[in-house]
Amino acid sequence: MKSTSSVAGFLDKPKTGARGTLYRGRFVCEHVQWTGSSSDLLGTFTITIEELADAAESRLLWTDQAVQRGIQPHIDPAPPRELCLADGYPDPKKYVFDASNADDITEKLLNGEKLFLSPLIWNLRPGTFEAYWDEEETALYIYSGNIYLPDSHHRHQAILKAVRTWRSAKKDYPKFLGDREFKIELYFLTKEDEGNYFFDKNQRPKPTAKSKAYDLTTQDDLSLLAKLVIERSKNLSGNVNRVTDRLIASNFQVITLSTLREMMNSFASTDSLDESELDGLATVAAEFYDLLVTVRPELGILAQPDRRKVRENLVVDSAVMMHGFAALMKDFNNDLAEMGTIKARREWAKKVKCFSAERQYRFRQWKGDLFAKANPLWRAVGVVKHGRDSRRLTVLNTGAARGECGRVLRQLVAAPQTTSDLSFLAQR
Repeated sequence: MKSTSSVAGFLDKPKTGARGTLYRGRFVCEHVQWTGSSSDLLGTFTITIEELADAAESRLLWTDQAVQRGIQPHIDPAPPRELCLADGYPDPKKYVFDASNADDITEKLLNGEKLFLSPLIWNLRPGTFEAYWDEEETALYIYSGNIYLPDSHHRHQAILKAVRTWRSAKKDYPKFLGDREFKIELYFLTKEDEGNYFFDKNQRPKPTAKSKAYDLTTQDDLSLLAKLVIERSKNLSGNVNRVTDRLIASNFQVITLSTLREMMNSFASTDSLDESELDGLATVAAEFYDLLVTVRPELGILAQPDRRKVRENLVVDSAVMMHGFAALMKDFNNDLAEMGTIKARREWAKKVKCFSAERQYRFRQWKGDLFAKANPLWRAVGVVKHGRDSRRLTVLNTGAARGECGRVLRQLVAAPQTTSDLSFLAQR
């Protein structure tokens, strides 16, 4: 057993009721397991979702926004620093809080979906509480003081909202489990150390590359769609970086999984897809990508020296241009539905020929390949700019640049096949 006597707030004896019987306090942490020493004492225990909600409803759980995500800047006078969990979501005009994130967790809890929410973090600030550790019962009796949440605020708010919603209409949520369990980590940190804890958990760790996270998950529909497209495209299989979010010079792959997922977000126009939608959209996306490769082999599998040369001279395989292709992919899908499969495929086989490297385009005094990095059109529409070295061109990947790629490519495929002057595309 780890000693609690060195933490200010622990009593030597438990409190008693009117008849001299044991008083168990406002909240009981059952079967606590202790680790660490007096300076870093940590207790872990398990509670049900209803027990957690009851602790919140008794106004036991609080956040201190001074050591959380914080108060919105320029609020005068400053709003209250400490917020009770029972009061619900913080006002987003005053506090930094993502209600949509919490609502998403609430919805999944109500539907009985699997979520990885543990551990939840509680903290009793030394000297601000009274509690007794009953070694024989392995129970911690909390008599007074606030329990602060140095982390997991969104998860706590979501859990409380889910329980309140379920209790008001239990028949509407048959998959909700009131005895669902969560692991609690109970710390004994000062206010200053709460801030240090938040920093260590949320700022210090190096985040996992989105591509790797998307590759591992089975619960994100757009990630599943992107991975299905890879499986069904002969030109993307083995040609996608699924580990990191950057394509360095030594990498021969054409795209990262995170970029492909973003393409699917534009293509599908929703992030919630059922199995049949995933299957159909993946087939269409893969077919269109392979169609592009027939006129731009740079989008297919290349050896590393060839890939490097393409990146140095062209924008055709750049991340920003992929968003332009995603816009066309969406148009192709719409035409399949409106024209019918045979006619749409025939029409788009003609349309994509405008992207061929054999086609020579003009823009002012320049003449050459549409996707040449040196094509002044891309500078005119904000896709390419001069770097610090005025001789070197840098490809941008901003939201505006992505939109311009989509606009330019859409207007070009809609133009007559004989079009060679690109000036009309510079008019935004």
